[in-house]
Amino acid sequence: MKLILINLYPKETIARYLLSSYVLKAYVDKSFERDKNISIQVLNFNAETETSEICEKIIKHNSDCVGYSCYIWNIEKILDIVKTLKNRLNCIHIFGGPEISLHTMQRLPDSNRTNYYVIGEGEKKLANLLTYLKNKNADFEAEVPQGVAYWNKDEVCYKKDTDKITNLDKIPSIYLNGILDNCLYTGGQAFLETQRGCKYKCNYCIYHKHLSTIYYYSLQRVFEELDYLIIKKRIFALRIFDAVFASNLTRAKKIVEHLIKIKENNRILLSCIYWEFNYYDVDEEFIRLVSSLKSRKKILNANEIPPLNRPQLYSEMLKGYTAINCFGIQSFHKESLRAVGRASIDIKALKDFMNMAKEYNIVLKIDLILGLPFETFDTYFEGLEFFLPFFKDTDHILNIHYLQVLPGSDLENKCKTYGIRYSLEAPHIVFSTQSFQEAEMKYASKLSAVLFRVINSPLRKYLFAAKEKTGKRFYDLIQSIFDNIATSQKFKQTRLLQSEYAYDVYWNNDIFQEIPSEWFLDVLKTI
Repeated sequence: MKLILINLYPKETIARYLLSSYVLKAYVDKSFERDKNISIQVLNFNAETETSEICEKIIKHNSDCVGYSCYIWNIEKILDIVKTLKNRLNCIHIFGGPEISLHTMQRLPDSNRTNYYVIGEGEKKLANLLTYLKNKNADFEAEVPQGVAYWNKDEVCYKKDTDKITNLDKIPSIYLNGILDNCLYTGGQAFLETQRGCKYKCNYCIYHKHLSTIYYYSLQRVFEELDYLIIKKRIFALRIFDAVFASNLTRAKKIVEHLIKIKENNRILLSCIYWEFNYYDVDEEFIRLVSSLKSRKKILNANEIPPLNRPQLYSEMLKGYTAINCFGIQSFHKESLRAVGRASIDIKALKDFMNMAKEYNIVLKIDLILGLPFETFDTYFEGLEFFLPFFKDTDHILNIHYLQVLPGSDLENKCKTYGIRYSLEAPHIVFSTQSFQEAEMKYASKLSAVLFRVINSPLRKYLFAAKEKTGKRFYDLIQSIFDNIATSQKFKQTRLLQSEYAYDVYWNNDIFQEIPSEWFLDVLKTI
């Protein structure tokens, strides 16, 4: 039996692959190492590759099964691929990933009803499914394994899995075992899990749905993979996929200490390392250790580099810090946080953390969400008004996201209660809520785009200077800048003005080209 796994990675990523398919391959290879009749191969494509090109390569491999890791950025493309292959290739399609749930199966086209859907973690379930298919082909009596759903006429059949992988070291390392093709290190970015699971239960998230307990890879395994990636492969960037890197603070400190040893003992410039935690999960010792990873003692790139007409927030502005420390505020509105299962912001603890981060000169990437239940236009901008002063004289990134209603999330089941109107097609963007009307959302999205363009670039110092000079609120300054854009003939055809909404994909990239830094400088200096 021959299986190919289709990796459709986002166009903007440095890495030209997804971690998930290679981890599945590693586990299946090990499970069937004595069975030469089962083979698995991974094919990588940019998610914007033409469907016809992807289909031709799939057909050329003439596989028995084709598997897809389904995410927000690729699910529509995957459905198009399956539709195109319907009359050209006689194979079984296997769907898995965050976009696949028992609920989303109901919305998939009828042409997919003869296939299989892996719900939750995939390694053991995929191996069991392949065993089932092998036995079925040999006319042996077999049952579809737990954790795998399928259609039986008009009924979804599914048995919840109870046999989870609790010892993560049983999953072979895709790096130490040579699973990842050597050419894929060329881009310089790698992905790493040190744990699975999340102690939080945010309603808009699906990560915790099938992982109620946190499981950890052994520190020895983590250290060996870090040594391999940083010392041997000399990767440029490492993204750690843990939901909360500091879920076990003592363990997290040991990993940071190991990174410090790599830096000191090998005299190499460490990779850019991205991890996530919450401001109340860490202490001063952790912050001090993270600060030791920097390439120089004092860094303030925003004040030293010129503003360019392209994104600089993940390049020049982060140069020298090594660790990109990410955490989610999401909102400062208590009722909104309560509605999505998050704790209210501890203002004193947050202020102490932000001051400590500035003292030790580490860089932060902080997430906020536009469009949460009970959030209003006013509370959204009041939260920003409170928080923006912490960005002065720092290189911190303010990462504003549109709320997305993910299939299978608890929030999806509460949309009627909260009056949430959103796109049923990926990326499932929210258009309005009971408290945030559509017209307000559109305007807030455009003001957010302007704020993102200014605060996440070397222009930020001019924004703070304008505030000090005028005494105006940040909201008033951003509104004034937007009004200047809206009345300027040269920007009439920009997506900022032509589109109904400005989405985070836009403000992360295109606005930097559409509205030049020189124009922003002139406006900020004359406000």
